[in-house]
Amino acid sequence: MNMTLSDKFHQLYSRLEEDPHIAAEIVNLIENSPESYERAGLQALMYHEGIGYPADLEKSFESAEKAADGEDPLGYFMLGYMCDNAETPDQATGGARQKYDHYDAEHFYELCARRESRWKDPALFWLGDYYLDSAAGGDPDIGVEYLESITDHYVDAAARLSDYFWNLVMPEYFEDDEWRSKLFKWTEIAARLDPEQYAYRLGWLYADGIGCEESAGKAVEYFIEAHEYGDRRGAKAAAKVLEEYVERNPDLSSDELMDFREEIDRLNKLSDEPYQEQLQNDRHPSNEED
Repeated sequence: MNMTLSDKFHQLYSRLEEDPHIAAEIVNLIENSPESYERAGLQALMYHEGIGYPADLEKSFESAEKAADGEDPLGYFMLGYMCDNAETPDQATGGARQKYDHYDAEHFYELCARRESRWKDPALFWLGDYYLDSAAGGDPDIGVEYLESITDHYVDAAARLSDYFWNLVMPEYFEDDEWRSKLFKWTEIAARLDPEQYAYRLGWLYADGIGCEESAGKAVEYFIEAHEYGDRRGAKAAAKVLEEYVERNPDLSSDELMDFREEIDRLNKLSDEPYQEQLQNDRHPSNEED
């Protein structure tokens, strides 16, 4: 399989954090490659991020424009990013608009999103996030459509949709079946892709039956998973769900009731462990002031 210049660049770039000397190899790769729009796009990124070259926004902008002239996706992406963050020369120096400003970001991200490249998903995410902001004149329906196109593999998109529908449903526990269904759908995907951040929310939805059939078992499962990922609320929430389950089921056998009580006690103690550890650390002689 023949690797493109971008493939070679990113293969090296993935090793940069562990070996800073890789930066010299990246520069050597780019400098010795034939001049092309793809090369210009990569140079725009390198000048912007200071990869092998000293960071230089003017050179990054020049390279991005050159790449965009050849419809290079990274060139479009860099121009979109720089317009969005007021980094184009016109914006940086102030004064009357000469060529680009933040209103042009949408245009460049759309051009990037129309082309297959590793930059397509980030461009679609930006567009989705941009359109979700109705207060800034966006159209949330379009924003949802952009984000939905990449949710199966782009965790930030599923997370953004979960957050969006959470804010629609939860302020007043809004009884809109479509919104609740979408909240559950995107939270479930976000929790699969990023359980550290979204397992607790998914547990909450199962506990209250929001967008799904209420399930104490699944709620406990996700609350415990959240706790294992470091969310201190998880074990306490799981214990509460089991307590409510016991209250709603007075016909439990004595053995079943004993098992539930033991599990509830275990979870409550588990939820207190980080707090107790913090208290012990605070009380340790080494932490006392002179």
